[in-house]
Amino acid sequence: MRHFFSCDEIVALFVLFKNVVEKIKTARDTSKFMSLDAATKKRHSRIRFMKKFLRKLPRRSNLHRYPGLRLFQKAARKRDYLWSWHRAEMIRAFYMGWIIALIPMYGLQMLAAFIMSFPCRANCIVAMALQWITNPLTIGPILVFQYLLGDKLLKSFMGFKGIDNGFVEIFKHEDFWIAIRKLATGHNVAYIIEATLFGGFIIAIVGATLNTLLYLYCTRSGAEQKILRVK
Repeated sequence: MRHFFSCDEIVALFVLFKNVVEKIKTARDTSKFMSLDAATKKRHSRIRFMKKFLRKLPRRSNLHRYPGLRLFQKAARKRDYLWSWHRAEMIRAFYMGWIIALIPMYGLQMLAAFIMSFPCRANCIVAMALQWITNPLTIGPILVFQYLLGDKLLKSFMGFKGIDNGFVEIFKHEDFWIAIRKLATGHNVAYIIEATLFGGFIIAIVGATLNTLLYLYCTRSGAEQKILRVK
């Protein structure tokens, strides 16, 4: 009479038990999700979308794949605040990311946002994601709007004179490149840079503030729904 199982039978029973446990867990998760209300399901869908979007950005586990960030991978992996999704790190990332995104240094913005996340103690993933505000399709309109806004504010509130007058007449009577050389004086170039940076700073503060308010509203709504479910 046989009293013991063979090794193959023990392995087969273990695999069968493991499959049953996984099916029970899957069914429990599915029933739990189906029992959630519509608002919570919508919130979970938004979270899954954001995770899918952020998956394409540098993370703690894949920093070695990025040539510029590879130099900082050891220091970055030791600092939890760079990967923290807590409120303080998120808000700092909004403001720092928006400001860097509107500084005209295209090609270096991702690296600059990552490096500035260290002293600012901000979430580096969010800060780098915000750099896509300025992309090849939006660079031109954003720069023009930055300059126009900065020019208006500097003239209206700070008494700046702006660029030299008469540029329209210069373009009427001179060839394009000759007119550009005449207008490219030190004063004009410095003023254009000042107006562009100042306008970008104002836009960044407004954009980051709106971003923060939206974030706080979404997190507060999620917390209130969780409290209601507990009650």
